[in-house]
Amino acid sequence: MITIIALLIIVGFILLSIELLLVPGFSVPGLAGITMIGYGIFKASKVYGYSGAGITVLVSVVVSLILMRAVLKSRTIKFITLDHNQKGSTAVNDYSSLIGKEGKALSDLRPSGIAIIEGKRYDVVTDGEYIDENSELIVDKIEGTRIIITLLK
Repeated sequence: MITIIALLIIVGFILLSIELLLVPGFSVPGLAGITMIGYGIFKASKVYGYSGAGITVLVSVVVSLILMRAVLKSRTIKFITLDHNQKGSTAVNDYSSLIGKEGKALSDLRPSGIAIIEGKRYDVVTDGEYIDENSELIVDKIEGTRIIITLLK
């Protein structure tokens, strides 16, 4: 009888390992593994009493901790999980170097439009005033990614 109980628990752990490593989400192998481990513990309590069930639970916990440690150190888990040391980048452009630079409106600015500043096209806005196409501009301030311009006098 002990071999049947041990076999139930071992197969349950194998199914849980398959669930963790190969099957995304929680599905049949995970549910079957938990059911088999639970039934093995239940069967141990029926055959060997509470002490047998306690020993079975203790052995199951120790085996699950060893299995969890082995899974976390395996190459497979490193292949399917993201590395915590990935370098990030910012998507926001820093336009602060444009403050005080002069440019020319490529379109009518009412109050937003396109301007050429130092030979490059930029989306720009005014403080609310209307500026005609081909007018000379100066970059007044930067608010985040907004380039705020005024008419050059």
